Amino acid sequence: MVKVGSINIESSALVNNLLKDPTTREIITFTPDEPKPNAPLFICLPGFGFSARSYLNVNPIGESFMSVVQGLYDHNRVGGATIAIVDSMTKLGGNQYINSTAAGNYEDFIISEVIPQLKERFNSGNVGLFGKGSGGFGAYTLAVRNPSAIQGFAAHSPDAGFEYCYIPDFNVAMEEFKQTGGPAKWVQKFWNSKNKARSVYMRTLGIIAFAAFYSPNESSNELGTDFPFDWDTGEFRQDVWSRWQSWDPARNARDFVRQIESMQFIYHDIGVMDEFSLLWGNRFLDNIITNSGIKHFYEEYEDGHFGTTYRFEKSLSMMATALSI
Repeated sequence: MVKVGSINIESSALVNNLLKDPTTREIITFTPDEPKPNAPLFICLPGFGFSARSYLNVNPIGESFMSVVQGLYDHNRVGGATIAIVDSMTKLGGNQYINSTAAGNYEDFIISEVIPQLKERFNSGNVGLFGKGSGGFGAYTLAVRNPSAIQGFAAHSPDAGFEYCYIPDFNVAMEEFKQTGGPAKWVQKFWNSKNKARSVYMRTLGIIAFAAFYSPNESSNELGTDFPFDWDTGEFRQDVWSRWQSWDPARNARDFVRQIESMQFIYHDIGVMDEFSLLWGNRFLDNIITNSGIKHFYEEYEDGHFGTTYRFEKSLSMMATALSI
């Protein structure tokens, strides 16, 4: 059996964030009936558009996260681990889990506040991060940047190969900005809209969120953010784009070989029909890790980006085996 709980963490790292998002954040927890001392702590970083409570939803036509977790605990496949889901939602629709003057210091929040407090509360041992999409990007990025705090990660369909997954949406965002008079006015329009799930809205919101994390600029009048294009003229801004590229796992993995090698568990996968063209970046990332001689698990599977919650069953059971003391 598994117990579902909820705790709040009051964050100092998120105080005075430019978006005025809440500093008190909910953590949804899953614990076994009989917790084991020094069992692993698995922290889920939600993907773009998802809150912590989104993972509690029932899926009538597919596998829900709740059913996956219940099965893992029922069959003793997570080694008594605690699973925690972090509320990381922002007014820009999601999170890339790095520090940003435009969005908030979410790396500090996870590393300096969430992990220490949860480890103490649940008497946990090794820490593993996991997530899909932006959450997968966050799991990889936080792990390689903080190997002393994190011992493993499972990155499902992580954002990688930025030129393939992000640039196709630049023209959509530029047109939306031009119609409304810029990103700041567009965000106001978005939150006043009755149907926020329109494809053109989500694609534009994503570009704003990515820019807020990858290229913040405190002196910018547009949400404290630089964009890799001029939305008025259409000119591509290589200087800003280079800042984005520095965060691309398909490009920066070579700089983190030593840190990646220190991980006790490395997992990433990708659906070959991924709707955001993440396949190529993930293949490149796998190639870098493989050529560095680092033991890891990589898998391509026959599916797309959506409805793949069932993949957590595999990654979490594997991570439990690797990180259990």
